[in-house]
Amino acid sequence: MRVAQVSAHFPPNFVSGGTLVPQRIAQAVAAAGHESLVYAGYLDEARTPLETWTDADGDVTVRWVVITPWTAWDDPRNTLNPDVEADFRQWLAEARPDVVHIHSLQTLGASLVRAAKESGARVVVTMHDFWWFCARQFLSSTQLRPCSVVVSCGECPCQVDHSWLEERNARIAPFLADADLVLAPSASAARVLVANGVPPEKVEVDENGLPADTLADARQVAAARTADGRALLRFMYAGGPDPMKGFDVLQDALAALPDLPGWSVDLYGAEGRARDDLPRAARPRPAFPPQDLTRVLAEHDVLVLPSVVRESHSILTREALAAGLAVVCTDTLGPEEAVAHGENGLVVPASDAASLTAALRSLIEDPDLARGLLGQGSASPIRSFDDQVRGLVERYGDLRAADRPEDDGSLVRGAEEQLMRRVLFVVGIQGAPLRYRAHLPAEALGLVGVETVVRHYRSPDLPRLVREVDAVVLYRVPATVQVRDLVDAVRARTRPVPVLFDVDDLIFDPDLKDQVHGLAALSEEEVALWWRGIARYRTTMEMADMYIGSTEELCRHAAAVTGLPARRFANGVGTLLARASDRALVRPRADGPLRIGYFSGTTTHDADWAYVEPAVVEIMHTHPDVELWLGGHLRTTPALDGLAHRVRRLPFVPWYELPGTLRDVDVCLAPLTEASQFNEAKSAIKWLEAALVETPVVASSTQPFREAVDEGRTGFLATTPQEWSAAVTALIEDAALRRRVGSQARREALLRWSPHLQGRVYLDNLLAAAAHVRSHGPRRPTDWSPVLDDEPLSGAEAYVEDYAVPAPGARQLPAALRHGRIGTKLAAARRVFRSDGA
Repeated sequence: MRVAQVSAHFPPNFVSGGTLVPQRIAQAVAAAGHESLVYAGYLDEARTPLETWTDADGDVTVRWVVITPWTAWDDPRNTLNPDVEADFRQWLAEARPDVVHIHSLQTLGASLVRAAKESGARVVVTMHDFWWFCARQFLSSTQLRPCSVVVSCGECPCQVDHSWLEERNARIAPFLADADLVLAPSASAARVLVANGVPPEKVEVDENGLPADTLADARQVAAARTADGRALLRFMYAGGPDPMKGFDVLQDALAALPDLPGWSVDLYGAEGRARDDLPRAARPRPAFPPQDLTRVLAEHDVLVLPSVVRESHSILTREALAAGLAVVCTDTLGPEEAVAHGENGLVVPASDAASLTAALRSLIEDPDLARGLLGQGSASPIRSFDDQVRGLVERYGDLRAADRPEDDGSLVRGAEEQLMRRVLFVVGIQGAPLRYRAHLPAEALGLVGVETVVRHYRSPDLPRLVREVDAVVLYRVPATVQVRDLVDAVRARTRPVPVLFDVDDLIFDPDLKDQVHGLAALSEEEVALWWRGIARYRTTMEMADMYIGSTEELCRHAAAVTGLPARRFANGVGTLLARASDRALVRPRADGPLRIGYFSGTTTHDADWAYVEPAVVEIMHTHPDVELWLGGHLRTTPALDGLAHRVRRLPFVPWYELPGTLRDVDVCLAPLTEASQFNEAKSAIKWLEAALVETPVVASSTQPFREAVDEGRTGFLATTPQEWSAAVTALIEDAALRRRVGSQARREALLRWSPHLQGRVYLDNLLAAAAHVRSHGPRRPTDWSPVLDDEPLSGAEAYVEDYAVPAPGARQLPAALRHGRIGTKLAAARRVFRSDGA
């Protein structure tokens, strides 16, 4: 087998952790008896750009190409380099590798993936960093602050500006599609790749391994380490003066430490570069050669890894843990897989000197805590390099042996997707429900190549559209004669087209009257109208072929009461709210006292607030510096009267301004009354929206919140008043805890419910619905007694709120008018006016 490694940089011309991996792999492939080749970039100002030559690295043949002029991240040829591609194609024609394993492409260009594919080789891409989405490679801004882990959900200017980054990424994305396999050095890195749109079926984890002698030496150090009661706690840092490695943040953190006894920190590579205001315990040292690593680890207790850039893996973290050290690291992905907070180290938010100071101080002031972290080893298994090579060679062989034509499953899936190219969302509500259940699915489907149309259920366009689309989703649509006729028109088409129903509340079962809280504020007439609406929703639901629900309880109950097949689509992240949240994160929280926030959203949450109010009142009495911010329509009890001067009432704000408000509270509450099936069905949106601005949440322990929240890491769950009080108090009293939980929550929200992931989930649901209709036919009539109104189609009544953020300075109606009947009428009138050609 002939295998080629491709790397923008390669030893001995450029030596780093990222270049040693392809070199070791190439040597190991040769040692395994295969022909091993390398195509690599070369940096040398004295050589002519694009100059090429061939060297031997033992049994490995290395083809060099000079790429010196194109190392700048904003250079167009850093991304696509036609001249290098031409040389690479010629080399491929001569070398004729069976497998091409691409490691890094900055300066070489993304088009080398396609060139390798078109040569007839199988193509593997290992993403040692995040260059395919971030021109700066490490998801960090020019100000060395972490960027959004999902690039489309942030506004990082990258090396130029965000529009430039989007255009760059759009140019190179098609080339990645030519890879047969995409490898990630860690599971956390793999999550980032998939959340940014890399097809999950192509992604596998291939963790970097440690050479056997390195691992053996580290374990020998750990075995020799004893709990000898040594008074001095010895920290070490090995990143040199590189600000990307967090040297500046570490210096800020050290400078803020009081001159405490009993500790030291050796700053390797920082000799002559350290500030004068560091504590006496900070000792700048020259960098040590790699062969001295075992000795250096044996002389220390804690490795400090304050990197401000996202790392796909961290060899040094694993080497230190194997040697029995504890590790204090930032939440930069790769290191965290080996470090379990509070077990073998501590994890702090990146680029957060105050949190790093707090972590270091906690170890210095509590020697028992520090000693308890030592000798615990890695939280995840440490892989050997020999195992990594065996796995890679096996992968290469499997890829080479695989039949070129796609398997039957892939062909069937491809054919099904070709039949699902346009989807119609018919909606019956405005506001946040419309956004989460129609606009966001439409946005997400667009990312996987599906065109969507969103229309109100009274739109005159509907009779035409239902004859053209491949699926119809009825979201929160009350039954009308006209809606029934539309469904009949879908059924009359020659090709089976699925009709799906979605509603994100338990408002389709009239038997749940005792479960609904919040109706006490309505008049008898309003209550009767409300329940008629329930019957109309159920009537529409009975016309559908499948139910789409936001929570497990909704899907379970829908299937139980209707017999419909039910599929899950959780409420997730939309790009516009995520970007608004990203903007809010750029600034610090507003000055002022600590703030607890509760934002009700609608008029039916009085009982939810009453459930948590006693705990909040208690906290405000014991913490006189705490304010309470209440948003939306909410009636409190007299218990808050004596604290009214510390309670701030906030009006409704547009959804794209909500992140600014959530950012300014320190703890956000998400209470729901217990023992309510209705509330068990509600999604965890309150956690999601607060998470996007890194505001920690304490929530009721309902199933959706249990699903969203990793207790103590991404938020807190509470059932009793005592649990509410304890969780909120812990957050109020510990700024480092607030920052850590908020940072972890934001990342988890983005990696779990990114628009790219959501698009795939929704497409799977649509394909399942289409397959169900093909196999079983459309929904048959049931014994449900239909309840329909007559609402003729009308452009004037068919308003759908735009999914857009107004341009800065744009004039708008006040929120109360904009969302009222007058505002919707005006918007509909403008739309009708435009549609008539005016």
